[in-house]
Amino acid sequence: MPTVSSRVPAPIRVAPRWQILPVGASADPDAIPIWLEPGPGFGDGFHPTTQLCLQGIAALAPRGRAWRLLDVGSGSGILSIAGARLGASVDAVEIDQGAIEHAERCYRANGVEDRVRSFSSLTEVRGPFDLVVANVWRAVLLSLCKELVHLPAPGGSILISGLVSTDVPEVSVSYSQLLGQQRAEVYERDEWRALVWRSHAARDVTSRDDR
Repeated sequence: MPTVSSRVPAPIRVAPRWQILPVGASADPDAIPIWLEPGPGFGDGFHPTTQLCLQGIAALAPRGRAWRLLDVGSGSGILSIAGARLGASVDAVEIDQGAIEHAERCYRANGVEDRVRSFSSLTEVRGPFDLVVANVWRAVLLSLCKELVHLPAPGGSILISGLVSTDVPEVSVSYSQLLGQQRAEVYERDEWRALVWRSHAARDVTSRDDR
């Protein structure tokens, strides 16, 4: 994703129940809080792709059992924290050491440091995962497609974002060809897009009313 440092987060709500807050702020009683501090890792909750991925994680997370999340391009750790909040054991992959250190501070602030492992390369992680999330640039998504499609568990899902509308045809075809021609579901917020390949038992990533 864009190499933009995370700002000090203002309280922001993202459907269905996420609330992103600065460290030390009080969360709403009905919210699932994510506390962040500013730093070099991308992801403060304001970008549309982050919001699409937060909604996707909420919708696609397995219920009532232990599960695994892979967060590729984890940045500030916001999506890893979201997965951990929903009971996942998370492998977070980030190539920038400053972002890794930033994310690890955020994990501690949220009390999920025991549920998230940080890696600097995709080659270090071992699947399968119930949900694979990658919120990165188009070129990175294309370069990693052969690796990512083999990491979901049977019945697992892939959620990718960081795309604008003109990126969708090429990226969608590249992944679908490796997934037995399964077509992607496309979700949008402003000019940004997210693509999902999932088991048929999973719920919608986001309703039209949430956009």
